[in-house]
Amino acid sequence: MLTHLTHARALPEDRAMSRNVFSALAACVVVTLAACGGSDSVTSPGTNTPPGNTPPGNTPPGNTPPTSTPVATVAITPAGGTVFVGRTLQLSAAARDAAGATLSGRAITWTSSADSIARVDANGLVTGAAAGNVVITAASEGKTSTATVAVQNVPVASVVVTPATANLRTGDTLRLAASARDESGATLAGRQVRWTSSSNNVVTIDSVSGLLRAMGQGSATITATSEGKTGTATVAVIAPVATVSVNAALDTLEAWDVVQLTATLRDAANNVLTNRVVRWTSSNTAVATVDSLSGMLTGLDRGTVTVTATSEGKVGTATRVVVIKYRSITAGTEHACDIASGGIVWCWGRNGTQQRVGMAQNASESYSNVPFQLNTTLRFTQISTFGTTTCGIARDGKAYCWGYNGWGNLGNGSSVTSPTPVAVAGGHTFKSISLGGQHSCGVTTDDKVYCWGFNQSSEFGNNTSASSNVPVLAANGMSFAKVSGGNDVTCGVTAGGQGYCWGHNGAGQLGDGLRITGGNTYTRTPSAIVGGLTFRSVHASQSYSCGLTTSGEGYCWGSGGNRFGSGFSGETSTPRAIPGYSWKQIAPGSRQACGITTSDEIYCWGSNGSGQLGNAVGTNGSTTPVRAGGSIKGAEVSAANIATGSAAYTCAISADRLTTWCWGRNDYGQLGNGATTPFETANVNPQIVVGQKPLPVTR
Repeated sequence: MLTHLTHARALPEDRAMSRNVFSALAACVVVTLAACGGSDSVTSPGTNTPPGNTPPGNTPPGNTPPTSTPVATVAITPAGGTVFVGRTLQLSAAARDAAGATLSGRAITWTSSADSIARVDANGLVTGAAAGNVVITAASEGKTSTATVAVQNVPVASVVVTPATANLRTGDTLRLAASARDESGATLAGRQVRWTSSSNNVVTIDSVSGLLRAMGQGSATITATSEGKTGTATVAVIAPVATVSVNAALDTLEAWDVVQLTATLRDAANNVLTNRVVRWTSSNTAVATVDSLSGMLTGLDRGTVTVTATSEGKVGTATRVVVIKYRSITAGTEHACDIASGGIVWCWGRNGTQQRVGMAQNASESYSNVPFQLNTTLRFTQISTFGTTTCGIARDGKAYCWGYNGWGNLGNGSSVTSPTPVAVAGGHTFKSISLGGQHSCGVTTDDKVYCWGFNQSSEFGNNTSASSNVPVLAANGMSFAKVSGGNDVTCGVTAGGQGYCWGHNGAGQLGDGLRITGGNTYTRTPSAIVGGLTFRSVHASQSYSCGLTTSGEGYCWGSGGNRFGSGFSGETSTPRAIPGYSWKQIAPGSRQACGITTSDEIYCWGSNGSGQLGNAVGTNGSTTPVRAGGSIKGAEVSAANIATGSAAYTCAISADRLTTWCWGRNDYGQLGNGATTPFETANVNPQIVVGQKPLPVTR
């Protein structure tokens, strides 16, 4: 017989328990039926029940069936809270019975009223998603509890502005960016930023967009603010370049000279601008180069060049005339040399076997009637020639010589002629040098005189007549400021202006006042020039000498002929004045003498057979000064000297040193004008040495 089991309708929270009870009862029925051995009889209540099979309602003592304590309340801890977006808050929940005791092992479920604001997982971990409030619910066995959680944005800890610095020109715009960051430096998105400028006269900025505009020169601080935190940027505003002008001390630049150019930059209000980049260019780098960064201008060759300075697209220009100037003109026997800008030596006239012009040709009749550039990289500050040898002082103070070397004239320890400069032995540093007929002398920086070459007329003044092909101490060891070599004689001036001469004195050319007795007379040590004169310079020549006093007076002595300029043509060992003129230079030559007055006028006197006086006074010349070259004015003049051969010509450099002229004899191109004339021809008019004149100036 089947036993029908009935049970009351379970409450929803008890349905699971009911299902478990029903399953147990069904299992019992199955067991009971199995125990019945297929019998259809069931023990009713009240019947005898076999041991171990206690009928319902009859529970043995000590065997109370288990019961489940219902959940009465659920408590959330904490009851509420705050969480930042992206951060978490841990909640916990406890199931409790009616007495408030915590019930263990009870299942808790969690829910959020708005997942878009905050989510909660099965363990009560709340994660903020967006700013707002959300209700979190914990439930267990039908009982619930709630907690209100406020979700807030992460607070701004700092604000970073980029770029942090900016350099703008008036009128420029720039959009700045601001990054709001948390305490760890992480960027916070979606935060509101407001912008301000410390000076709207310098920079204005849109308070929302961060777009700034440069208004005027100066510096301003830009501030970005978000949630009370600030970040800054510094903006410097400069006015754009409106004009560029090039400044230089002179309009004219000498070749190989260097001048610093500067550019003045101004804005539209004519204010001077500084700290701007300037770039430089030259219109003709063959004439002059300019350093693109520094503006250092270097002249190279005569001509006109435009220099341009550029800054911020604006340009300024300046035109500079590059010139070549000439210095240290010296005329020897049938050849002359001068120094051009940059210390470059040019020579012209007869080259011959002595190679005196510096040409490699070794032929007696070889010559150049135009300037020939000396084949050397040396740069000279002074040169001197007398006969067929030329010497000069390089920029380092060392002496070099070229040309004839038969008596050791080159001072290099040999007797071999050289067309190129060879170093004078001894390593001395010279401040001046002067050549005589067959000897050379120089004054070192310590005011000592050294000589080399021919000395049989005691030209060295060292109390001997021994020649030397290397420099030897001369002038008996005395100190001199400058010396001058002549034909068999040497003169010098001390620092105090006292004049001395030594060597051959047969015609009174030493000026020592000794009575002339004829024949060969030599003085082996310096002999003072009489007359109590204070000299600026003394110049020895062919059997006579001339001196220039510190007051500008000219004197000559020795064998006059018509070379004294005073009208006296005899011989005298006492200086005789050249009256009526104030001189700044006197240059005695072989057959004529010339000088330049303090007003830059050129005068010559003496013989004029070849026109060497530069004046048509006739071939007999003049015993007093006559104006040479008409209206030309000079800075230096050199009347040709002679050791052997003929030297009847004169050369001069113009007062502005831009032009070289020569006049007189020109059978070997001595005038350097690109032509030659028979030796009998008198070339009275000054001829411009080829190439040695300024180019026409074009503006």
